[in-house]
Amino acid sequence: MKALIFLSSLTAIGSSILGRWLGMLDDSYAVGDAWFIGVLAGLISLLILIDSQTMTKNYIVSLSTILGILGVGFIYFPAAFINILLSITLDKQKKEDLHVR
Repeated sequence: MKALIFLSSLTAIGSSILGRWLGMLDDSYAVGDAWFIGVLAGLISLLILIDSQTMTKNYIVSLSTILGILGVGFIYFPAAFINILLSITLDKQKKEDLHVR
């Protein structure tokens, strides 16, 4: 689980910075630099490491995925795919927690 979190975060941050360096992302984003939103989405996904409820972690993964795709676009898809795998893992964990109770 922690490996998926770090892989997702590093993929998001790396692809956003690489897209900026290669000139795929320019400064024409209305709010600011689009690459920064991709980096922010990668950092948000690291919040999952904080001990909290599984439902909160699912919301964080969803927010990270949506924010990354809106900010960076198609460059964020590898990280978004990893976030989807992470969300499936969290969903299984939530179901196991419900069966234990």
